[in-house]
Amino acid sequence: MPSRSSIIATRRLVDIMSIPARVLMVDSEETWRGGEAQLELLMKGLGDAGCSPALASPPGSRIGERAKQLGVPTFDVPIAGSADLMGAWRLRRLCRRESFDIIHSHSSHAHGVAFLATVGLRSRPKLLVSRRVDFAVGSNRFSALKYRRGADVYLAISTGVRDVLIACGIERERIKLVPSGIDLGKFDRMNETSYLKKEFSLEKAEWIVGNVAALAPHKSQVDFIEAAAIVDKKMSGIKFLIVGEGELRRSLERKAQEVGMTEKIIFTGFRNDVLEILSTFDCFVLSSRLEGLCTSIMDAQAIGVPVVATNTGGIPDLIEDGETGLLVPPGERVELAQAMIRMLSDPQLRERCVGLAKKKSKQYDYENTVKKTIEVYREVLSGS
Repeated sequence: MPSRSSIIATRRLVDIMSIPARVLMVDSEETWRGGEAQLELLMKGLGDAGCSPALASPPGSRIGERAKQLGVPTFDVPIAGSADLMGAWRLRRLCRRESFDIIHSHSSHAHGVAFLATVGLRSRPKLLVSRRVDFAVGSNRFSALKYRRGADVYLAISTGVRDVLIACGIERERIKLVPSGIDLGKFDRMNETSYLKKEFSLEKAEWIVGNVAALAPHKSQVDFIEAAAIVDKKMSGIKFLIVGEGELRRSLERKAQEVGMTEKIIFTGFRNDVLEILSTFDCFVLSSRLEGLCTSIMDAQAIGVPVVATNTGGIPDLIEDGETGLLVPPGERVELAQAMIRMLSDPQLRERCVGLAKKKSKQYDYENTVKKTIEVYREVLSGS
């Protein structure tokens, strides 16, 4: 017979999940990055919980296509920037026609347009913003106005993101900590990986060390490349993979050539088999100067790949130095290289970090993100 505590917990879960609100997700991105992956999981989870969301996004956006596959109603709203008046006008017309209770924005540009779209509305929806990056905000007048008056609640994905918002003048009471999550079931659907060794000529590699991230300035793969060159002088038989695509692809390839690592560093470009590639790593390395949280670290920990990362943003929420991975100061290439060598050279350290991190990864289920998000929805709608 179920215990009284389990019955209470079940009732509370049902109460949390039963929310009649009409929620409009707004995203401005046409391509696919971590924020869009999180939005897809959130929409799926909300749908499973009986809270059917809708999505406003640019025509032809990848998140729009994924939303349609989930059965989520979609609306085409081109968003050219944070202060896009035409985009705001289109979104305002949509809000008047559909009468949403909540508008939940998932990018900085979407946030600005949602704010402008709802100014002066007679029946104004509650404005929520998921904040996934630890960049400072309020650098100009509109940005300051948008962040201080353009949202009822911010959903920060990590303590690092929350702390940046507070430092930029956002009241702590308006910030809720709602960490990102991952689909733990996806690891059971992974394919075998033997094809990767042939594709990337890894048959003779003794070690595979990799980075998975968009090739963007704040991800600082240049630090990874410089550190890899240092490691290569100390250890033999290592291949380094940089998995991802972005604006810095050519400059990073030139940097690899400059440090004599063209034959040792492989740029894979955008891949649909990231998990399979990640599972071949002997060490996952994150070299970011800024980082909201990083679900690639979550994936690595769940798979059982040891992690070396920079101590920035929300990364300390995932990694305790020397226990669930190794942390180094951002921008310190020599220290990054030393940590990589230490992780590869010390089997006891690897075993401890992998074991503790794998245990911690059980907390990362995206359903926890969904539950916390619904709790915030209920709170803002009740006015508490």
